[in-house]
Amino acid sequence: MGLFGGKKSNTFLGVDVGASSIKIIEFANVKGRAKLMTYGYVEVPVAESGESLLDTPKRTGELLQKVCKDSGCKSTSAMAALASSAVFSTILSIPKAKDKKMMKPLIDAELEKLTPLPLTEMITYSTFLDEEKEKKPEGKKKEVEKVEKKDETKHSRVLVTAAAKTLVQKYIEIFRVAKLELQALDTESFALIRSLIGKDKGSIMIIDLGSKRTNLTVVEKGIPFISRSINIGGDSVTRKIMETMQLSETDAERMKRDLGQMSGEGSDLPGGLPKILEFFIQPLVNEIRYTFELYANTELTDRKSIDKIVLTGGASNLPRVPEYLAEALNLNVYRGDPWARVVFPNDLASVLEEIGPRMSISIGLAMRDIE
Repeated sequence: MGLFGGKKSNTFLGVDVGASSIKIIEFANVKGRAKLMTYGYVEVPVAESGESLLDTPKRTGELLQKVCKDSGCKSTSAMAALASSAVFSTILSIPKAKDKKMMKPLIDAELEKLTPLPLTEMITYSTFLDEEKEKKPEGKKKEVEKVEKKDETKHSRVLVTAAAKTLVQKYIEIFRVAKLELQALDTESFALIRSLIGKDKGSIMIIDLGSKRTNLTVVEKGIPFISRSINIGGDSVTRKIMETMQLSETDAERMKRDLGQMSGEGSDLPGGLPKILEFFIQPLVNEIRYTFELYANTELTDRKSIDKIVLTGGASNLPRVPEYLAEALNLNVYRGDPWARVVFPNDLASVLEEIGPRMSISIGLAMRDIE
C-alpha cells in the first residue's frame, strides 16, 4: 500500500510524524525478520505545539533530521504514513474487467460522488481485494487460489485511499528538508496491521490512542474496512488533571503517568478504572459501539462482529483502560505488542516495552519491505 513510489530498497526506516511528535525506527533484514538497529523520538510540548507539525514542514524537517542524527540512523530513505484523520478511505464494488486499467474510469466515477475534494486535487491509490493469486503446493503444478469469493463472477471489491495533493506536498517538503528520500506514503492503518496483527485473519479493531486524536480501525483478513478518527486523546486527560487539581502542565503529566496508583480497589468503575478517566473513557466506548454498528451494517464484509480489540498509542498506557473496555464491551481487549516479531537486544526489553505503544506506526512502516 502506497500513495506513490513503491520502489524496493535495502533501507528500512519508518518515520511517524504525529501532531506533536516524531518517531523513527530503523530495521535491518535478518533472514526475513526485522532486527532493530536504532530508534528515536521527539515530543513537542502541548503548550509549544499550537499547530500540527505538518503545518510547519521546514521546522518539522529540521526536527526529523536532528532525531535521525541523534539516534545514529544510517538510512537515507524512509517510509512515512499519512495521518488517518487526513485520509479518505472507502471500499467500492466495481464490475470486473479483464484489464484493471478499464476499471479506473468506473472507480473514479464512484469516487467523484464520495470524496470531500475534486479528484483533480487528490492523489488516489486502489487495492483490489478479490484478485486471483498463484500459490505453489507441494508438487510442481501451480493452482489458482481465490483471495476472496464474495461476488467473484461479476464484481470486484476495491479499497481506495485518497489524500489531498497539498497534504502530500507537505510530507515531501519535510523529507526534503531532512535530506531523506521519501520512498512512499503508506497509511497508518496498514502500518498498524503489520506491527500489531501480522497474518491474523480475524476481525479485529485496532484503537490507536494518541495525544490529540484516537483512530479506530476495523480490520478483516488483514484489510482495513472501517477507519475513523475522533477528537479524543491523552492530552485531554492532562488538561482535565490541570483543571481539577490546579496543577501545572508538567505536574499534570507526571500525575497522569502515576494514575496507576489511583486505580484498583478504591474505584467503583468497571475494571477498577480511576474515576478521573471516566470523562475520557465513556465517549470512547460510545464511539466503539457506533463503529461496531457500522461494521455490522457494511455490505462488502464477510463477517459482522469483532473478535477482539488491540490497543496502541501513547495514551493506551493509561491504567486499567483494557480492563474497563473488556468489561464494558464484553470482549477481549489487549495492549498490542509491536515488538513481537522484531529481533532486539535483551537488555533493551524493559525500555522497548515502555515506549512500544507510541512506536507502533513507525515499526509497521519500517517492516513494509521486510515482511
